[in-house]
Amino acid sequence: MTLVMYLAGVLSLIYAVVNAFGAWAVIRRKPLVASLFMLAASCLIVAAVALVYKLPFALWLLGSGLMMASIASLMNAWIVLGRVVWRFHLIRAVWAGIVFAIALFVFR
Repeated sequence: MTLVMYLAGVLSLIYAVVNAFGAWAVIRRKPLVASLFMLAASCLIVAAVALVYKLPFALWLLGSGLMMASIASLMNAWIVLGRVVWRFHLIRAVWAGIVFAIALFVFR
């Protein structure tokens, strides 16, 4: 069970790194989208620590971070790139669901 808890934390950190890269990529073009990416990354980093320590609010942090990351990605595709490829957002949503399901398994 401890291994699964660490896996959830590491997957959350990987998701946060992807969001930090997204913020870096759009900071000059659309600062609002970059700010949302960084807010999601910050929330996911705190959620990873909360998952490892099994704090009661970890699932709320993780869920909100994953939702913000998905919204930031969709805004990036829509506003910055001008084209939304839905299959990429579906893959990202499935990945977020897997991360959340692993974290939920740790807390059940």
